Amino acid sequence: MFNFKIKKNVFLKSILVVQGATEKKISLPVLSNLLIESVVSDERILPDIDNSNVMSDNKNNGLIKISATDLEITIKDFCSAEIISEGKITLNARTLYNIIKEFPDEKNNKDGKNNKNEEIYIEIKETETGLVIISYKKIIFKLTTIPAIDYPTLLDVITDDNFNVNFKFLKFIINKVIFAVSLLEDTKKSLSGIYFILLEIEGKNYLRVVATDGHRLSLAQIPLFNNADNKINEINEKSSDNLDSIYNKFKEGVIIPKKILSELIKINLEDKDVFVNISINLNNIIFKLNDGINNKNNINSIYGTTFISRLIDGKYPNYEAILPKDNYKTAIIKTVELINSIKRVYVLAEEKSHSVELSFTKNLLIIKTIQTNQGEAVDEIEIEYDGEPINIKLNSKYILDFIGNIYDEKIILKFNTISTPLVIEPLIENKDNNKLKNQTDLNVFDYKLTGVFMPMRY
Repeated sequence: MFNFKIKKNVFLKSILVVQGATEKKISLPVLSNLLIESVVSDERILPDIDNSNVMSDNKNNGLIKISATDLEITIKDFCSAEIISEGKITLNARTLYNIIKEFPDEKNNKDGKNNKNEEIYIEIKETETGLVIISYKKIIFKLTTIPAIDYPTLLDVITDDNFNVNFKFLKFIINKVIFAVSLLEDTKKSLSGIYFILLEIEGKNYLRVVATDGHRLSLAQIPLFNNADNKINEINEKSSDNLDSIYNKFKEGVIIPKKILSELIKINLEDKDVFVNISINLNNIIFKLNDGINNKNNINSIYGTTFISRLIDGKYPNYEAILPKDNYKTAIIKTVELINSIKRVYVLAEEKSHSVELSFTKNLLIIKTIQTNQGEAVDEIEIEYDGEPINIKLNSKYILDFIGNIYDEKIILKFNTISTPLVIEPLIENKDNNKLKNQTDLNVFDYKLTGVFMPMRY
């Protein structure tokens, strides 16, 4: 019978991450559960584990693997644990999380005072009657469960065809576009994910991501530095002739579902040098955080936190056709001033359309909303604009979603007529912009960010 002990906070952190892949609907009850199993570790790898994560008197230092799937995405993580007897169990993810978080955070000394330097170790024990007992001292929970044999077979991925990207770089660009993914169930399948494409521009490699719902589009792009960490040059040389290689697939472009990316960017890692390894196996995309979420530079890459998802079939729309062209009118606006102004008039925007009217005149922008039953709101801000007057009606929520992710002091608005797309881009005036560095913690200034918005009809 499976029996192990584990640090409360280590266990809780893994459960929180992995449960994102569970199935919330009760069509197949076992998919609401986590699969927890002991790992037979390679002796050559096990010594790399940080012993601070296991009990000092533990003679059975080992690992457990925690997995979850909804049959579309899968998340796996590894934790250091004291393995008393090997095995595997399934437990309801939500119930388990709610139980573990209620255990105390530190031990009590003999005098009854808390010792914040000593974390507690929770014991999980499977019984012959099919119950799982979760306990610490006098605190005991007994849970019924579903046999592990009923859990779906999970994909294991081993491939040398991969490359690494700084995790904060990846998280940075995903956050810039993910809000623009279509949420409608009847929409084109290709619009329900984010388009990833590898570009070579003037001898440099760039990773570009694009998302659109047909009414707005967001594009972000960062450089992939040519060094030993991301191996992009090595990939190019080894796999450029292989049509199924990850290099060629990313050169053509792949569409990754929103759900797996949403779970990936929830991870908050303090180490800015953590890399995510990206690979493709059959029609699955795999992201692996080589150090895992609980072990900082201690667990070999084979035991990292892994996110797996099917790729979305289909061709992505020709997004380049609506990107900025020449002969656009341009206005330069302070980012914060535009955000605050739209928020003010947004109070009286129509609930369904969220529409606002932007009226551009010489060095002035008037922002206005009209709601038939309640009244109107008007605000104006000074801008840099020397073109002819023009009025454009837009969805204010879409605008706020995009510019709320811009940390540059000013933005550029590009437009042509009342019926052609409006384009917003950050104005990167100073490459030593401290505000940008503080917000992203990235030394990335050779980045591209573009938002495209379809005007609304009058």
